[in-house]
Amino acid sequence: MNNQFEEILENSLNRAIDRDEALFLFQETEDGAKAEQLFLTARKVREKVKGNIFEWSAGIARVLKCNLQPLCRYCPYWREKGQIPLSIEEILKGVAYIQQHGIKKFHLSGGTTLGSEGHDVLGIVQAIRAAGFTDLAIEVNCGAAMSLETLKELKRLGVYRVSSVFETINPEVFRRTKPGDDLEAKKKFAQRIGDAGLKLGTGVMAGLGPEETKYQDYVDFMFHVKQYEHLHYVYVTKFTPFKGIAMEDHPACSAQEAARVIAIMRLVLPNIDIGSAAGWNATDINRTPNYKKGSVADGFLYQDNMEFRNTMETMQKRYQELGIKIIS
Repeated sequence: MNNQFEEILENSLNRAIDRDEALFLFQETEDGAKAEQLFLTARKVREKVKGNIFEWSAGIARVLKCNLQPLCRYCPYWREKGQIPLSIEEILKGVAYIQQHGIKKFHLSGGTTLGSEGHDVLGIVQAIRAAGFTDLAIEVNCGAAMSLETLKELKRLGVYRVSSVFETINPEVFRRTKPGDDLEAKKKFAQRIGDAGLKLGTGVMAGLGPEETKYQDYVDFMFHVKQYEHLHYVYVTKFTPFKGIAMEDHPACSAQEAARVIAIMRLVLPNIDIGSAAGWNATDINRTPNYKKGSVADGFLYQDNMEFRNTMETMQKRYQELGIKIIS
């Protein structure tokens, strides 16, 4: 009997797995029972290396408009004319809400303007500090468009992590799904983040590529980002065919597949923080949408033309049941 699957999982408890092993695990865990074995092993590795403690985080969305032309084919944002990013006043309302709830880390997310020096996002961070919010750690995820000088100034202002999100590093899939973006610019930006002394965040989109290459694409992504010595965090999101996007007919990625990507990534990158793109943040903040409001039961609050989603209570209960401690 071939015990290669079990041997790889056993070995992963003491060392990171290699490319061939990662690809093999993707192929083998199409079987549900083996997928469960993978998840159990990934949890053991996480508990051994990172512990069983999670941190609250928050996010403020749409702080900058995306000016990519054309927009990424999977993205539902910035498709309506007349949309504007959050104002400084609105962003500061969000930061105040975060601080009031005892959260110490949050991210600013926004769109990209290729070739930008990043003065716009720098101005946002300067305004946050000038308003007296000096003890909150900030992450910036606004595309690959900031100079080294801007990055160094962000670090001086207490930004601890900047993201260069690839979604995929398959050049053909990148060109097809992100035709207005630049893969090589993202790679250079990822390195520039480290040159500025900042931590690197990035992400991959499960289900974005074709069936015939997806496993190889996932593995290539993991081993590409592994080379960055300043890599700190990777998130996994799953493709969703939002109404109105160019890829509306592309099949949705299952939660099971995205979970397998996270689990195998844990075995490839045992020392790195890994999460999902949505659902873990304690609070998410945006402007009140003009199409649909979320329910109070799902943690939504509307005031001052702002949308605040707070999931702290629900998540606290859920993770306590799993024996996981959450800290500020």
